[in-house]
Amino acid sequence: MQFMLLLLFWCSFVVVNSQDTNTVEVNFECPNPCPWRFTGFILIPNTSCKSYAQCRNGNPIGEFQCFGNYIFAESKGGCDVASDGESECQPVPCPVPPTQSPTESPTISESPTKTLTPTAPEPPRPTPFPTPVFFSFLSFVESRRQSIEATVLQSAGGPSTAYTMEGLMSALDIVVNQFPSDKTFYVGENGEYAGLRYGVANFAAFLSQAMSEGIRMDSCDEWNTDYIFQDNTEKFPLSNACGQYKRAYDLEICKSTEPFECPIDRDMEVTAVDYNQNFMPGKTGPPAFSCKPYDGSSFSGFYDLFDDVIVESAYSNSLGRTNVAGCCWWKRGALMTGGRCAFGKLNKYVGKEAADSRGIYVYPDIDFCSNPEAICDHIRTHELRWLIGFLDWSGRVETYVDAITGWSYMDELKKFVDSGMVDDAFITAVTNIVTKNCHNLDICADTWGEDPDKDYFELNRRVDFRNIMTNVLNLPETAPPTVTPKSIVPTFAPTVYIPPTPQPTSIPKTVVVLSPNSTCKCKYNMVVLAPMVALATWCVWL
Repeated sequence: MQFMLLLLFWCSFVVVNSQDTNTVEVNFECPNPCPWRFTGFILIPNTSCKSYAQCRNGNPIGEFQCFGNYIFAESKGGCDVASDGESECQPVPCPVPPTQSPTESPTISESPTKTLTPTAPEPPRPTPFPTPVFFSFLSFVESRRQSIEATVLQSAGGPSTAYTMEGLMSALDIVVNQFPSDKTFYVGENGEYAGLRYGVANFAAFLSQAMSEGIRMDSCDEWNTDYIFQDNTEKFPLSNACGQYKRAYDLEICKSTEPFECPIDRDMEVTAVDYNQNFMPGKTGPPAFSCKPYDGSSFSGFYDLFDDVIVESAYSNSLGRTNVAGCCWWKRGALMTGGRCAFGKLNKYVGKEAADSRGIYVYPDIDFCSNPEAICDHIRTHELRWLIGFLDWSGRVETYVDAITGWSYMDELKKFVDSGMVDDAFITAVTNIVTKNCHNLDICADTWGEDPDKDYFELNRRVDFRNIMTNVLNLPETAPPTVTPKSIVPTFAPTVYIPPTPQPTSIPKTVVVLSPNSTCKCKYNMVVLAPMVALATWCVWL
């Protein structure tokens, strides 16, 4: 009997200790340093500014350390030498979801506590969970990282610094998981081998257009290129900030079904961070676009190529604008997206308005209507440059249906993939949609003005698309990945996972039988030994 008790005690000791060794170590003071739905890098509390986390969708996916005299700098998104003003690390609190009070226990809420009655139709809420095809798509794109960086992310002057792979992947995560469900970037369909190829072909078409737009220039902001030839020289109106090639960015509004365009603010003052610094040998070129109030007498003027000077006079652009009041909506990002509608949608879907009115906390600190240049100068600019391009693509290309012929981008995309991906007619139509807002220039009435620069690169877009398809993404041989990347799969609540310890359905019964020996020496017979052996085996199994 004493042996049985000792064995049972040892068994319980093994069970307790085996559970302890499988427990994941967690900082219980701040188990998740990432603010709700935040993507980027952030300081980990109580680490003296030496540790920081990489967050995706409000969940930590990586932890990093700063060594020596380096500390985490939010402006850099990583480690930097501590300045005199940063010699002492300022404490930061552990973030809590916006619907919770720091003193309350975490609760699950299906909607934010603060809701406002919308003045316009609300966009659908984001899809609560990413689809399985999204994981396959991300894994596939990540597996082509080296080829994308070597072939796609190349500007006219070499590897792009304005558009990075990290920004691309982060923007993909946001546009698929945080945008309204009918505005997400199309990554394919579940359940079939062809489903993923639809998404990859769509991605290839997007990249081919981005290569001839923002990536080629390696610029986040649009450049001044629409000149007027006069007096034997090219004159570039500075009022081109209001729109180039007969487009008026400040007058372009959204459809009546989603009237989310930004209001015109003629007192706004914004200056682009990028312009063509390699305009021409010996010439400074047109300055960066800007907008500012008009006092009734000051005009924006023009850049004179021959004299290499800026002349302040009432010189108009192609639509007659001579000042830049309220003209802060020039094109930005991977697809060079412009107009009040695009920035208003971005603000409605993931900007400050999304946080204030709908509880969507992606960029709660950015009002894209009052600061559209945040696309190019915010700390998260490298994902925003891609994000506004994805917004433009999902809202203007993927939803494109010609009212006359019924030509549909999504239908044609699937036909293109199903027919072997050999016809150039598809990418030609896509190029027309991106550059002219019309798939067939012979029948569409709603077309933008002629842009000789983009027309020149029309052949490049077809060549780039074919190169991306065959050499970068390996279509049509694309196969679904066999491994889903665990490091980038977003979750929606921090969890501590303890592997379950298998338990038997019932504890073996121990039967002790005393031998009828006249000397009263207690011995164990086989009836006793069998359950003892079973119990020992069970303990070892635990």
